[in-house]
Amino acid sequence: MSRRSIDNWMWICPALAIGVAAVVLSLWGLTWPSATLVAVLLACPGVLVWGGLQLRQSGAFPLGPPPRTAGMTMGWAAPIYDWYFPKLGLGKAFRMETLRHAALQAGEHVLEVGCGTGVLTRLAAEAIGASGEAIGIDAAPAMIVVARENAARAGSRASFQLAAIETLPFPDATFDVVLASAMLHHLPPEAKEAGLKSVRRVLKPSGRLVIADLDRPANPLWWWLLWPLLAMPMTAGNLRGEIPAFLQRNGFGSVQMQGRWMQLLAFWVARSGSTQGEGS
Repeated sequence: MSRRSIDNWMWICPALAIGVAAVVLSLWGLTWPSATLVAVLLACPGVLVWGGLQLRQSGAFPLGPPPRTAGMTMGWAAPIYDWYFPKLGLGKAFRMETLRHAALQAGEHVLEVGCGTGVLTRLAAEAIGASGEAIGIDAAPAMIVVARENAARAGSRASFQLAAIETLPFPDATFDVVLASAMLHHLPPEAKEAGLKSVRRVLKPSGRLVIADLDRPANPLWWWLLWPLLAMPMTAGNLRGEIPAFLQRNGFGSVQMQGRWMQLLAFWVARSGSTQGEGS
């Protein structure tokens, strides 16, 4: 099945979402916005799995040898990733808010780890201009294929490489900024530790790591939806609010939370140093 065929079938997800929303509304009395969000969370993963199976069967994206990683890769979702993510409230506004906290400057060298289809990397390339460099890495070959296609189509200066966060293929002190957007929760604890050490190695002494990821939910409704994730090593630490501790253990002495998104994700800016602080 081609990418066009997969795209043509994407009406299934909205239809399922509407149906589940109606059931949730009738059973729980939720408002339409809340019910729609719940419906998307419940219905779309099934469509993602379906799309992934079709992708593997079709060979639509030729897979090269992936790098070794202990994390969960999302290559199976490559054909529908750009359609699906905005439905979860993680569209362009979320990306721009991440870059606002990154405070990118013209001429900086930026790395995005776990770049997916490259949306944030391309936006970073625009922000730093022609004198800068923006590179995205992902451990899923299919994601890198799509990211390169999208960058070529958009005329973006961003570049993309197949690599894992645990073993970044760059010299020490290469980057001014490293971005990690909605990817740390894909890593089990040991991979988080190795990945953050690797990130610190490639950051310049004055560099900064900007993380946007799951945190301890601020709304009880999120606990009702996501409590099963506490049983998963990849996500449990995030939901318990342990990201600052991971950062501090791996050489980031200055860690500041600079905002939240949807009362579920948080933005952190971390630097090397000896002082730890928290903001809101």
